[in-house]
Amino acid sequence: MTASPTYDIVVIGGGITGAGIARDAALRGLKVALFEKGDYASGTSSKSSKLVHGGLRYLEHGEIGLVFESVSERRVQTRVAPHLVRPLPFIIPIYKGAKPGLELMNVGLWIYDSLALFRSPKLHRTFRGTKAALELEPQLKPDGLRGALEYYDCATDDARLVLENAIDAVNLGAACHTYTEVLRFERDPDRRIRGVVVRDRLTGETRTITCRAVVLAAGAWTDEMIRRFEIPMDRPLLRRTKGVHIVLPRERLPLARAITLISPVDQRVMFAIPWRERTVLGTTDTDFTGSADEVAADAEDVRYLCASG
Repeated sequence: MTASPTYDIVVIGGGITGAGIARDAALRGLKVALFEKGDYASGTSSKSSKLVHGGLRYLEHGEIGLVFESVSERRVQTRVAPHLVRPLPFIIPIYKGAKPGLELMNVGLWIYDSLALFRSPKLHRTFRGTKAALELEPQLKPDGLRGALEYYDCATDDARLVLENAIDAVNLGAACHTYTEVLRFERDPDRRIRGVVVRDRLTGETRTITCRAVVLAAGAWTDEMIRRFEIPMDRPLLRRTKGVHIVLPRERLPLARAITLISPVDQRVMFAIPWRERTVLGTTDTDFTGSADEVAADAEDVRYLCASG
C-alpha cells in the first residue's frame, strides 16, 4: 500500500454530479481527486431522457422554487456547454376533455416562460384547432384533437456532458481516476474522516489518499455506500425508483419535435423524444429495491410504455 498527497476534497462517483463537483471545486482553486469504480457516466448519467429541462410538470404541484432553480440551471448549461446543450422544441397536444385544457395550459406555459425570465430558447406558442396542430406535427392522432402548444427545453448528450466536465476538471488540476473503487475511509481517533483507501480495479493496487473532506456523489448507490463506510444513518436517504425508456427506429415514429404526452394507463407525463436516428419513449417510474448494479427493464415496463405511447 502506498500513500498519496493530501487533497482538499475527494469526490466519490464519476457521474454528472461527481464530475460537476470536481470541476467546480477545481475552478475555485481546490486540490481535488475523483474516484469512479467504473467508467465516467456508467450509471444513471448515461441512461437519462437526454434532457436538460426546467421541470414543467412540477408547476402542476406548485413547486415554483424548484422550477425557477431548474430553468436557471438550464440557462447556465446552455452558456457553458452550448455545443452539447441545445434547444429542443416540445409539443403538448390537447384533446377533447383534456385537463388542463388548451387555455389553462397556455397560462401554465406563460408562467414557465416567466420563471425563465423570458430567456427560454424561444417563447411558447399556441396552435388552436386540429389543422394547425397537425401542421405542427403530422404524427399526432387527429381524433378529438383540439390544438397544441409548443414550448422549448433543451436536449444533451448526457454521457458526453459528464466526460467534458471531467476533462475540464483534469485540465484545471483535478486528479480523476476511473476503474478505481473506494474501499473504506481512514479515520482519526475521534472518528473524523482523514482519507480514503482506494483500489485500482485493473491492476489491484491499493493506495491511501489523505484529504480534508469527502463528497459522496454515488447516485443510486448512496445508501449502500453509507452502510459500507459505517456512516450513522437513521433511515435510508433515498427512495429509489426505476425509470425505463424504449428506443424505437426513427422510421417507426418520425417526429419533427419532442412530444409531451399523458399516459392513458395512469395519467403520468411522458415524453417521445427524437434522438439521432432513433426516437426515445419514456419513462416509467416504479419503486426499485434490488441492486443498482443489476437494474434492467422487464416485460411489464415494456408493456406499459407501449400502451402509453
